[in-house]
Amino acid sequence: MMADWEIAPGRIRVGTGEDTENIAFSSSYLAQGRAVPVTDGTAFQVVEIQPGGSLRWSAEESRTRLCSVARGIIRVKLPEKEFPIGPNGMWMVKQGVACTVVNPFYLGATVHVTTIEGDEL
Repeated sequence: MMADWEIAPGRIRVGTGEDTENIAFSSSYLAQGRAVPVTDGTAFQVVEIQPGGSLRWSAEESRTRLCSVARGIIRVKLPEKEFPIGPNGMWMVKQGVACTVVNPFYLGATVHVTTIEGDEL
């Protein structure tokens, strides 16, 4: 059974006024498919890739993406390498590099993506 906060508003906030910050996000909140700002310059996103589906990230000069497979097996295509990766596996998409993710299987896949702006890595 989901806790009340997980249904609405889907996040836990602490602090007051301009010092208010999110410290927890529910799966239903994250399932909306958009990147959620976590701290300055860092966002988190849950991406569902349907069977036979794909996702492409364009090269961005100011973003690094840390990606991990939460569920399923996918194929990652980077300019220098292509490889399969499964649950709990992680890869990095460096600044200025494009990436394509393909799910060639009959079951869906879930990828967690942390985006870091700037030269943090």
